[in-house]
Amino acid sequence: MILVTGATGLIGSHLTAHLLMQGKDVLVLKRSVSNTQNIEEALSFYTPDYKKEFGRLRFAEGDITDIFSITDSLENVEQVYHCAGLVSFEENRLKELLQVNAEGTANMVNACLEAGVKHFCHVSSIATMPNHDKKAIIDESVFWKSSPENGAYAISKYNGEREVWRAGEEGLTISIVNPSVVLGAGCWGQSSSRIIEECYKGTRFYTSGITGFVDVRDVVKCMYGLVEKNISGKRFVVSSANKSFKEIFDAFHTAFGNKLPGVEAGKWMLKTGAMLERMFMTHPRITKSTIDAGLNKNYFSSDQIQKALNHAFIPIEQTIQYVAEKYKDHRAAKQ
Repeated sequence: MILVTGATGLIGSHLTAHLLMQGKDVLVLKRSVSNTQNIEEALSFYTPDYKKEFGRLRFAEGDITDIFSITDSLENVEQVYHCAGLVSFEENRLKELLQVNAEGTANMVNACLEAGVKHFCHVSSIATMPNHDKKAIIDESVFWKSSPENGAYAISKYNGEREVWRAGEEGLTISIVNPSVVLGAGCWGQSSSRIIEECYKGTRFYTSGITGFVDVRDVVKCMYGLVEKNISGKRFVVSSANKSFKEIFDAFHTAFGNKLPGVEAGKWMLKTGAMLERMFMTHPRITKSTIDAGLNKNYFSSDQIQKALNHAFIPIEQTIQYVAEKYKDHRAAKQ
């Protein structure tokens, strides 16, 4: 039996679909408020018999922040894919981020150690690989350094990684993936899917930053490959291509038939936007962390995962076309 946490998020829903397509028996740990329709929608991208496949799923109610709600669900579980996490770039949510991303991960690995789980695959982030040394290429050799530049989300994900490494030292077989910005169909309005919504509506603005982008289908295939081959004790950057936000925005605008954004949003414009959003929005979208991400130029290498699994990434241009078509279908279905 395989347990998946965070199965109603973008990575978790596609991972669950991928596992079902491989004929695996899957148990989903979910909170009482979780929207399982996200899983069903992800399955619909893989098979016309998605309702039948969805019916094969088993569900266990629990919360990773409550270790006592986790332990019973691990009976007869051999592999765990830990995708659950809170994504927020609001600096004032550090306590909440640490509770979910660090303490929740500690609960998971502790319960897995107790239950004798054979492999624990953890979804981290490239946010735990800050480029303070300004290296030309960021890969697995770049390690965390404390700095005032580190945002709340990055700190929480780094502390989660530390718990996984600690559990590895205590005998749990572990692997870690550090995806770049994940693009995929489904879970519309959540996390990176907000980029897609903005481009569908059409925006005049773009930023000059460069970062890594990856198809969610690549992320789940890499996770599955690491567990099936029992490759352990390492972390892996999972990123298809380094692109500017201008390139990504242009490609999505073109796919949606919209005019390309033509106004570069610089630091002062973004800071002004952040100030206004703090005044009028409960959860501002523009924060110090998103400003840094939008302006910094970082280049990532996935050579290690490609060599370990002989994996060929989906071209990001192909991903954008696919996701745009699925989003247009989603909008049409809502009308």
